[in-house]
Amino acid sequence: NKITKRDDFIPFSDLIFNRGLYRYSDKIYQEHAYEMSFISDRRLGSNAFDKLPALFLDEKPHDGNIYVQIYGRQNNERVYKWFRRDYLNDAQNLEKWKVIIPQANGSGAIGEVIATPLIGEPLIGHTETFLSIGSLNSETEAKAILKYVKTKFARAALGILKITQANTAEKWSKVPMQDFTINSDIDWSESISEIDRQLYNKYNLDKKEVVFIEEKVRAMA
Repeated sequence: NKITKRDDFIPFSDLIFNRGLYRYSDKIYQEHAYEMSFISDRRLGSNAFDKLPALFLDEKPHDGNIYVQIYGRQNNERVYKWFRRDYLNDAQNLEKWKVIIPQANGSGAIGEVIATPLIGEPLIGHTETFLSIGSLNSETEAKAILKYVKTKFARAALGILKITQANTAEKWSKVPMQDFTINSDIDWSESISEIDRQLYNKYNLDKKEVVFIEEKVRAMA
């Protein structure tokens, strides 16, 4: 209530794109009809790299086409693959900065860490294994968001609704939006633990609440 009843409350979930953001374009179906006949829908599925190994490439070709990088998993490892830009839809944040997080994470226990969130540069997309946060104009904003999702404060608020592996946008709807620019009332240049202290003060958390968060939520570097 100290968070959501404030007049300035906006859910952080507004920044999070759910699954289905990155999809195959019409052109790939026209030029690779046989390969695409084995693909169930237009979304870049979690197994995209295995399903279309001839199109998701380890090395960037020099064939006159424009390529972007797609972030996903293969053989239980996180990897980037090169993919033709015209085989991909015009996803809203492809050409913007964003933060990439796993679509499923942990078990839903309060205080869990988020498995290796990272900054996605412009012209980097991802498979359905991941979700992305933001369609940002600057690396500075992306770095601030990356720190925010690592704070104990944000992950405690996430834990209100996240009771399973699912890490989808609606699970973040009790987490408050922040100003991630240099004009913010939070100094994002500080350490994550110091940002937590700023957030505790901003939302007037009492000593008992702070102790609960500090004890129950695991730290992230």
